[in-house]
Amino acid sequence: MLGSSRYRSIVASALLIAGAVVASCVPSEAQTIKEIVAKKKISIGVMTGIPPYDTVDTSGKTIGYNVDLANLIGKYLGVEVEIVPVNNSSRIAALESGKIDVQIALATATPERAKVVMFTSPYGSYDMSLIGAKTANIKKVDDLAGKKVSVPKGSTQDLTISAFNFPGMQVVRFDDDATAMQALVSGQVDATAAPAVMANDLLKKNGLERLEVKTPIYSQYQSMAVRMGSFELLQWLNNFIFYIRTDGQLDALHKKWTGVPVPNQPLPSF
Repeated sequence: MLGSSRYRSIVASALLIAGAVVASCVPSEAQTIKEIVAKKKISIGVMTGIPPYDTVDTSGKTIGYNVDLANLIGKYLGVEVEIVPVNNSSRIAALESGKIDVQIALATATPERAKVVMFTSPYGSYDMSLIGAKTANIKKVDDLAGKKVSVPKGSTQDLTISAFNFPGMQVVRFDDDATAMQALVSGQVDATAAPAVMANDLLKKNGLERLEVKTPIYSQYQSMAVRMGSFELLQWLNNFIFYIRTDGQLDALHKKWTGVPVPNQPLPSF
């Protein structure tokens, strides 16, 4: 098993490096609450393909925990909500370019990312875990030696797993979480790294009884994000997060989609 200090160092370094993997684009202007209310609409980017956080139903409509949060923002602002699908590589670019006003896309606030966007206090948390066959000997991260592991390209799990550098381990990169998981389902790899809630939801709904969540890698917090300089909107969102945390709405939404309250509480604030 990796020493705890070395392990924490690897994870911290991965989170810092991941923040640097953002697209360069011409930034849009900061926004105010007055401007959003005046246009009667707010565009919110959510990460699709990560059920039950965000997914697409049979009619093609985007649904999930983060979508419900986005709609709740619209309710309290009194405006229409436009849901805009984003992925790991496009979520910050969409915010900077003005395609979206707010990002609710499973993003961790890192110092590098905070150079280009502004993050709220965390609204959620999840355990990043290894997923594999029940028969696979993966009880700890060290057991990835000699195995193929799929990850979303440029994600924090990509950088964390790659930094382990175990003998014979192969990291296979895909465009997003969904295709990385599909690589495990189809037998292309021995394991994948994914949020435990997402994995359990997928395995249950698809009858994949031969697969299971093997072991956690690290816990990760989720923050919303706004364009640089949007202090008023940032403050409103922090107020919103505090309000729905204290009155139970946040836990209720998380239970609706995952069956459990928001993990790793109390959530930090900054």
